[in-house]
Amino acid sequence: MARSFAKKILAGLRLPRLPRTSLRRLGFVHDALVSFLAITAAMALSWGLAPMLTLWQIWVLIGIFTAICILVFPFFRLNSGAWRYASLLDVVSIVKAVTAVVFIFLGISFFTFRGDYLPRTALVTTWFVLIIGLGGPRLLYRLMKEGGRRSRMDDPQVKRGNSVLVYGFTDSADLFVRNARRSGEGQRIVGILDERPKNRKRQMHGVHVLGRLADLPTIIARRQAARQNPISELVIADPDLPAQALSDLVAQAAPHKITVKRLPDINRAGIVDENAPIEPQPISLEDLLTRKVVDLDLDETGDLLVGTKVAVTGAGGSIGSELVRQIAGFKPSLLILVENSEFNLWAIERQLAADFPDIAVVARTIDVRRKDRIDRLFAELEPEVVFHAAAMKHVPIVEENPIEGIETNLLGTRNVADAALAYGSRAFVMVSTDKAVNPTNVMGASKRAAEAYCQSLDLSQDRTRFMTVRFGNVLGSTGSVIPLFQTQLARGGPLTVTDPNIVRFFMTIPEATRLILHAAGHGMNNAGSKGLIYVLDMGKPIRIAELAERLIQLAGLRPHIDIAIEFTGLRKGEKLYEELFSTEEAREETGREGLMFARSRVLDVQLLSRNLKTVEAAIEAGETGRAVECLRRIVPEFDAISFELPAPLLTLEDSPPAIAGPGKPFAE
Repeated sequence: MARSFAKKILAGLRLPRLPRTSLRRLGFVHDALVSFLAITAAMALSWGLAPMLTLWQIWVLIGIFTAICILVFPFFRLNSGAWRYASLLDVVSIVKAVTAVVFIFLGISFFTFRGDYLPRTALVTTWFVLIIGLGGPRLLYRLMKEGGRRSRMDDPQVKRGNSVLVYGFTDSADLFVRNARRSGEGQRIVGILDERPKNRKRQMHGVHVLGRLADLPTIIARRQAARQNPISELVIADPDLPAQALSDLVAQAAPHKITVKRLPDINRAGIVDENAPIEPQPISLEDLLTRKVVDLDLDETGDLLVGTKVAVTGAGGSIGSELVRQIAGFKPSLLILVENSEFNLWAIERQLAADFPDIAVVARTIDVRRKDRIDRLFAELEPEVVFHAAAMKHVPIVEENPIEGIETNLLGTRNVADAALAYGSRAFVMVSTDKAVNPTNVMGASKRAAEAYCQSLDLSQDRTRFMTVRFGNVLGSTGSVIPLFQTQLARGGPLTVTDPNIVRFFMTIPEATRLILHAAGHGMNNAGSKGLIYVLDMGKPIRIAELAERLIQLAGLRPHIDIAIEFTGLRKGEKLYEELFSTEEAREETGREGLMFARSRVLDVQLLSRNLKTVEAAIEAGETGRAVECLRRIVPEFDAISFELPAPLLTLEDSPPAIAGPGKPFAE
């Protein structure tokens, strides 16, 4: 009863709003007045009333003390913060300031009156009274502010926003709860969940620890029985929560239609704006990856890129654009953007102009299949380092358009690689894919053939280093499964997965790009890597069906109940699982975290060039079956469906192709 009465009194207190400058001046006036009253009261208690009326020296000392307070308090920044956020740190500052004033006043009183008119008890009394007089109003003001908001938050008749549970009894939770109390908007925090037994039955700013995550069903049932608003959000206040624990938490919250969010790392983000609420951030699918994210030292890459002319093909794609952004950070002397899509080229060029205005950029809309255009570009600009990311990467589309896929992925790579060699580039880096390992589709086979061509060039000369970097899927890339799932989820489902057992390797685009750059720098300083393929450590493969389930759960919905997941069957050329190494390749360590070598067979460069001319002739004639069969001759492990041949197959020159291992003489 008394508590509710006190809440009504606090809620009824409404202070007029004043400008910030006016409030700060009012604080200075308050502190000066309290200082005057504190020393006056202490002197009166020590001397009595009669001497106060007759001895003018007492009033001189009172004036000196008040003046010292006015001069000293600003050095301790007593009014630099808002009273509504007063805390123990402010009380500590007050104690320091008052102590300093007392010692300064004691010294000055001995110089003026030799301490004759200053009772010793007056100093002690002044010290206590002044601390209470300065700190008490500040804390009372904060209590009034928070008490008024708390009463409104706890009023069931007042419509609030989301009912929120906080997970983790942490410093971040403390900041979030206090911020929510102050702002009085957005969320209504109804409880805290924490796994540690020592935190049971504890509370934080009036918000109680209700139990562990396992107690969530009981907490929800209890609220339903009391006809309280359902919990709609679970906010994670532990910035160091592992990915696996985060994934489990999302899975347990989803059956109750609770959206899981997490607080930004408030302690690392700097000072929080006292007038703005702390906004929990949605959890991304990248947050749920259980793989270890490798952050590598890029000093070697800096030696390769700083002050050089760098060309990036496919510069507007998912990987290419991130490569461009990270390369720009190394301040190359010239950044050459090669992109077939006009819009993608415009988008990345505009972003570079905004983020890196000091970097010289040349943008060219060129198809890598046009050898003459590529040669003219390299003759004109003479790039020193080339990153080749242009490719057709969507398996079903390439299966339906094999000629375009082979011409882009294989002949396009040949065109750019030959130009890099002819015009004196120091390094050429090809971006490859795990689908090149034991390929079952044209896309993978064309990339494996392109890998073989770069390997053969790397071993056949010493003028240009040719490096190949192989890795799996990246989250969020154009045409990948995650954007498809997000589109399907926005339409209300269903989410389509080809097979319940299909798995893929995944990493984030920035991480994959960092590793590509690091592999390039490492390759330039490691002569022993000639003819080898860099393979990125992709961690463990992830079930696509599990990705779909987690994406649904992140939206606060239930897989197979609120949103259906349909299995459509494997598509043409698609495998259940991908591999990073074939059975014929030897895996070797690079000595660098996140990078490995694949030592595979290498074809004779002259023989391979003649075979590529045969492929080119088949493409120019529009003979799909012959082009695919030629590809199969170059990549004998290519296990694909048979294409109907439109014309009798011409025999490849010097078939079958001879092979040689890295570092060994070529077979003639």
